[in-house]
Amino acid sequence: MNIHFFKYFLSYIFKTKTRQRLLLIAVVGLLISSFSLVVLQGVMGGLQNGLINRSKAALGHGFIDLIKFQDKKTYHSLVDRFQDAKIDFYPEYEIELMLKNDNRLTPLILHGVDYKFGVPPFLNKRDNSHTVLGSDVANKVNAYFESKIQFISPAHVDPLFGDVPRQVTSKVSDFYMSELQEIDSLHGWVRLPVVQNLIRKRSINKIVFYDAQSLNQAQYIVKSVNPEIPIVTWEKMNRSLVWALALETNVMLFLFVGMSFLVAICITSGFMIFFDKIKGDLISFWILGKSQKEIFKLSYMLTHIVSALFAFIGLLAGISFLMLLQHNDINFMPDFFVERRIPVKLDTFKILISFVIPYVISVVFSYFSFNIFKKESSSFLRVIRNAG
Repeated sequence: MNIHFFKYFLSYIFKTKTRQRLLLIAVVGLLISSFSLVVLQGVMGGLQNGLINRSKAALGHGFIDLIKFQDKKTYHSLVDRFQDAKIDFYPEYEIELMLKNDNRLTPLILHGVDYKFGVPPFLNKRDNSHTVLGSDVANKVNAYFESKIQFISPAHVDPLFGDVPRQVTSKVSDFYMSELQEIDSLHGWVRLPVVQNLIRKRSINKIVFYDAQSLNQAQYIVKSVNPEIPIVTWEKMNRSLVWALALETNVMLFLFVGMSFLVAICITSGFMIFFDKIKGDLISFWILGKSQKEIFKLSYMLTHIVSALFAFIGLLAGISFLMLLQHNDINFMPDFFVERRIPVKLDTFKILISFVIPYVISVVFSYFSFNIFKKESSSFLRVIRNAG
């Protein structure tokens, strides 16, 4: 009989003669809320994920900081363990210095990469024979292919003529464009011996990992060799960026949740009118043998079913729309935008949020309208007498 109860009142909402227009408008708003939340999170997640992936491609998922542990014994112990575990790792010496081309100077973070352990994945298609410069760095000093450039390190000096900064000369063999200003305008990559020539020391100050699995495996090995050696993840290196991206997502989510409250007010009004109209039908079920307590319980469950149904439909519509965007080759983006298509990244947590938030808001506000109806109809017998 419970199924017939729900079928009857659901049809009551949608049937032409008894259609509840205000309630329908409210639940369609609920559908749109769920749809908007999942689309917002999917697209925002895709855009943020694209930015993070481009940054990790150039800087790695993390690195082992060897600045305070530059003894050969520690380094060779780590290298041997990594090779035994078949982990992809890339030793380098990172240094901050000045880049000079003709009479132009600019700051540069130079990565002296030890290519005998392999070429970092993002440089595989680049000419690594000499120096690979970030595109914006090269533009600052007006450097082209085969340009002769100088690396000047004020931190390393020769005292022969009064603390003259050391410098080495190299050529530009290629350029790298990550589409991230903080990388393209500040970084360059060269063979390790060039940097070691400049500092006059055969040293390594970091071991970089360009995939998450290698970094996770390396963490266990480092702890077994020397737990004091710090491992710096990409998230630690970019705390301010991670915080800013999280803030951006939370603010957008908060705004959309706020819009859901407007829909919830309409739902409250819609259910109040709906319950007022079906009083007689509920009394009919009471006359047929259902207890008043059970009728109230089923009536409140009806609000859950309506809320869940439309929130779920909105969720499915949003996921379908995101899948259409993801698999559509049509270029929506302007020419100056990094992403050529609208990126999408969706996970289970985001899907749950997109369903739960509109559903919970709807149920909470529906309870207020149901509670008012319950107080006004506390006794069906009295309602019948008043009607008579």
